[in-house]
Amino acid sequence: MHADEARVLLGFPPDTRPTLDQVKAAYKRKVWETHPDRFPVHQKPHAECKFKLISEAYTYLQSGARREVSGAAMYSKVE
Repeated sequence: MHADEARVLLGFPPDTRPTLDQVKAAYKRKVWETHPDRFPVHQKPHAECKFKLISEAYTYLQSGARREVSGAAMYSKVE
């Protein structure tokens, strides 16, 4: 999964950099909308697939945002 795909799945424009709090809020909203238990039996397979993609996007953005934050802190100049 690419960062742009992950952002779009969670409802962000592809060229933005959402904060960890924004990612978490978008994930909670999307999970609520796409949870398989909310759909009739004949729509569950599609809902499960979408739910898994959203979970993967959340994990990708959370880990990527942490790397950026820790990387920025690692190279900050101390005066």
